[in-house]
Amino acid sequence: MMTASETAEKDSFLAAIKAEGRSSPAGMHWQAFYEFLLRSGEPSASKPPAPLILAASGASDDAKHRRLAEQLDWAIRHGVFKDAVEFLKTIPTEHWNLNSPARWYTENWP
Repeated sequence: MMTASETAEKDSFLAAIKAEGRSSPAGMHWQAFYEFLLRSGEPSASKPPAPLILAASGASDDAKHRRLAEQLDWAIRHGVFKDAVEFLKTIPTEHWNLNSPARWYTENWP
């Protein structure tokens, strides 16, 4: 169940990283976050949304940021939100997908 407090905290966290140009963890760091969510959820729980890496790595930063929001919504519903945010806070800035506001909606397909 999502509480108003957790939703507000999620929105605040996402706004803060977006203000720094960060959309989502990059590559293996996003995979590590996904694996953390898998381990943290109940064994019978649905899987969290998959990270946009590998074939989806060319998605816009907006799409990646929205997927991270979906993963945090999953974490709220499964009672692991605070741990999820703490995990994300340990990822150094250089291991995040970064972009300027002017390129936030640009897809980068080869």
